[in-house]
Amino acid sequence: MLAQHQATPLAVIPPSLKSSKPLGQQHLEELLPVDLLTRDNVSLMNLKEAEDQRTAPRVGVQCRAMVLSSMQSEGIGTILDLSRNGCRLESQLLMLPGLSLELRIAVPGLEWALIIDGADVQWVDEDRAGLAIVRIRETERQRLGELVAARLVKGADTGDRAQGELIPFEFQGLEAVLAKDPQLAISKGLAWFAQDQAEFRFRGGSLLGRAFPTCTPEFAAALAKVVNAGGGTETDFALAILQNYLGSTSTDDVLQEIVSRFPQDARKIDQVRTIINTTGVVSGEFGLANAWGVKKESLRRWLTDERPTVTGFAAQHMAELDQMIMAERRRVEAERELRERSRHEDENGHDHGYRPKPF
Repeated sequence: MLAQHQATPLAVIPPSLKSSKPLGQQHLEELLPVDLLTRDNVSLMNLKEAEDQRTAPRVGVQCRAMVLSSMQSEGIGTILDLSRNGCRLESQLLMLPGLSLELRIAVPGLEWALIIDGADVQWVDEDRAGLAIVRIRETERQRLGELVAARLVKGADTGDRAQGELIPFEFQGLEAVLAKDPQLAISKGLAWFAQDQAEFRFRGGSLLGRAFPTCTPEFAAALAKVVNAGGGTETDFALAILQNYLGSTSTDDVLQEIVSRFPQDARKIDQVRTIINTTGVVSGEFGLANAWGVKKESLRRWLTDERPTVTGFAAQHMAELDQMIMAERRRVEAERELRERSRHEDENGHDHGYRPKPF
């Protein structure tokens, strides 16, 4: 990675704002917030000052995100850390201090993307920016708070191993061996799971994810066999492994086996729903609703299963997805109407008085 240094606004001012005439200080003050200007030149907010503004603990993550702004329609980025008040974003999108962004963050383990309606850019350093969360619905704020709290607890319990995919030294080089033999991989995985279930996902589970970056038919069949022949522990092991393939239909046979074996186990069934519902990064206003529509259609194959518990679950979850899709479409339409109303007010000279908030 290139060495980071504090960028200047001249490097990131969009072409539409540039002029053939030399830019004077007065013109720059029209483009950038006053508190970002220095006496002799123009510079971005001091990064140390931005660090000092943080008022809530944050956790390191590596989550893909869809980013929407008024200057560009949409793009992709990576969230590097999160707190209840803000985050750090890495993206090739044009980012300027004071710009407000919308974020749709794909978090492994969450059924749908974490939605932040307004995150204001506080500072920019090359392709990274510090964002302050200024608009977020209460339900999303609760989800964000729970996510941060869970990561903080995991970090305290494991020395922050939850933030990466750390593989024990003695496991190094095993990926190539295990990749050739699904049965051996599952046998070893079960032994590691029995030793430390809490840490398995970040150690042995991560190793198996590297050995099998996609859930091959052979690997899925071996997992389904373990669930069929085993008990609760073996099924919890399979669910931990499936966290590597969230949202992929390649795991359907394993999920159907779990539903068939444990239809009354709410915890296991909830995990099955989460694995099915996870969409990853979506694009477009109705991207999430459309992605859930695809999930619903993929469940039609479940309706042909001969086991009543499987078909019953599929029918119920398809109905749940219908409700989720309708609610998401209503939310998007309400936000679109709000944006149009706000745009109309802006065109009529209303000043909403933007003030960057510390995070």
